[in-house]
Amino acid sequence: MKYGIIGTAGHVDHGKTCLIRALTGIDTDRLKEEKKRGITIELGFAWMDFPKGERVGIVDVPGHEKFVKNMLAGVAGMDMVMLVVAADEGIMPQTVEHLDILSILGVRCGVIVITKTDAADPELTELVEEDIRELVKGTFLEDAPVVPVSVYRNQGIDRLRDTLYQLYRDLPGHKETRAFRLPVDRVFTLKGFGTVVTGTLFGGRIKKEQEAYLYPENTSVKIRSIQVHETNVEEAHAGQRVALNLPDRKKQEIRRGDVVALKNSMYPTMMADVSLTVLRHTQRSVKNGSRVHVYHGTRELLGKVILLDRDELKAGETCYAQLRLEEETVLEKGERFVIRFYSPAETIGGGTVLDICPRKHKRNDQKALETCRIKESGTREEMLELSAWEHWGSFFTLEELAGRSALDKSGLKHTAEKLAERKILVRLNENLYIHRQEMDFYRKRAEAVLDEFHKANPLKEGMGIEELRSRMKLADGKLADDILAVLKTEKVIKEERGLISKKRFRVVLKEDEDAMVKEILNHYLDEGFAPLATELYLKEHRNQKKFPAVFTSLLNKKALIRLDVQYCVHRDYYEKAKTAFREMAEKKPEIALGEYRDYLGCSRKVAVALLEHFDKNGFTRKTEGGRVLKAPGK
Repeated sequence: MKYGIIGTAGHVDHGKTCLIRALTGIDTDRLKEEKKRGITIELGFAWMDFPKGERVGIVDVPGHEKFVKNMLAGVAGMDMVMLVVAADEGIMPQTVEHLDILSILGVRCGVIVITKTDAADPELTELVEEDIRELVKGTFLEDAPVVPVSVYRNQGIDRLRDTLYQLYRDLPGHKETRAFRLPVDRVFTLKGFGTVVTGTLFGGRIKKEQEAYLYPENTSVKIRSIQVHETNVEEAHAGQRVALNLPDRKKQEIRRGDVVALKNSMYPTMMADVSLTVLRHTQRSVKNGSRVHVYHGTRELLGKVILLDRDELKAGETCYAQLRLEEETVLEKGERFVIRFYSPAETIGGGTVLDICPRKHKRNDQKALETCRIKESGTREEMLELSAWEHWGSFFTLEELAGRSALDKSGLKHTAEKLAERKILVRLNENLYIHRQEMDFYRKRAEAVLDEFHKANPLKEGMGIEELRSRMKLADGKLADDILAVLKTEKVIKEERGLISKKRFRVVLKEDEDAMVKEILNHYLDEGFAPLATELYLKEHRNQKKFPAVFTSLLNKKALIRLDVQYCVHRDYYEKAKTAFREMAEKKPEIALGEYRDYLGCSRKVAVALLEHFDKNGFTRKTEGGRVLKAPGK
């Protein structure tokens, strides 16, 4: 079934509330002050049934200029509007302002209702209709039907109801594929239930007992029960007026403008890129840095307008701008907003949200202007590329990028793969892509780190992977490994024996260093299974400054094998020691330490060092009686 919301708009005391009572039988003025003064102050709510059982919600908004901010909260979610003008007064200031607000906020369907026809003669009513037709030229109401009514004589009410039904039938249905969100327009407490919030449901559907989140606070809430038009329901749908019982929150913890939505579906922000338009008939303009009231959804905030390509935005003009707000809020791309002057309070313009998580832009920056153009009308590929570039360093998944950039998630992986084929994006893992420029940044950082290392350690084969991760300044080890894997694939770096170096780096020995290499290798070949303690051997050559570095380079190359802190052996002798253990294991499965020592003809300390090294590397396994061969194939 299709759902919808009808709203009123118009000047104070033009009969909006009486009109709703005539259509529905419901009095939307609920406050004592409203009864006393005879005007609507807060939002009022009612509903009406159409011939085939369709029930639509009705929102009654205040018409007095002092309560325009309440009117703005009521416009959120309207599918169509009744612009109400009294026949005995005609067009008044709030008639014009409300029409401007409706146009800015993207309302696209409505009917013009001329009320109080009993208080004006037919000629005056006709003149009022002509004035209205002139006013609405160029707006969404230019071709709207006009219905004169008299509530007190019950004239025109049935015709109005039929007209509303005809318009309702032509409305497009609300999409339920999107995640739900409910901007709160009223908060109150019911005895025995606790806190209740109401609003118009945007997108999706919401179910009883469902866990949701309250934004911008970003905390969980439990939905105990749901009402639609004072009827308990199991679930509510997009386009319905909804009341949610949130028993775990106090009334004071929620305010008008907060949003109930799914977890991780909204992103609190204090900044937004927007397309901003100043009303065409205003005498005012918006200057760069102007402090304004910003209205979106049911929220009112203060903020500054930063014009990105000019110093002043005049009547009828449109430009890209950045709203810098004074408190957190949650927005959606494509959402409409209104701005009013800080003082005097007067509607001046509004526009469309392009980006809810932008960078702070410099003024007159062509790159910033181009990004705004892409956000407004770019292709899917352009927007994904831009999102990856703007969220540099965040390592968001494709789903997160889609959420922050209002991209349809369906087919997004395919779009990312196409951009990767064109070398615009780089794939780090199954669902994580970064911009090529960001990858180039990490490449340059890795190259700089390795250049510095190779310069300081020319005899070392490379840097340990843990050290490189640390110096790359990437806190997440898995991400660091993913980036290093790309650099290996792109042949920027190489890894050998757990050491990372630049792809073309080779240890080049000088003549004296080459002589040291031969000396060290010959020494360990001569010593065999009776090596001198490493510390003593290095001490013998302490007068040769390069000797420790050359010695370490042989360890890195595995020409020498370090058994423990005390002993090293030549690689050939290490392999002989393994062969010897295999030979013994063929005759006796379990080999005692003493037996192995005697077989090699070495000291007990060297035998222990060899066997413990074998254990550590998975060649042998220690048992109560000695060692057994753990990996016969090794």
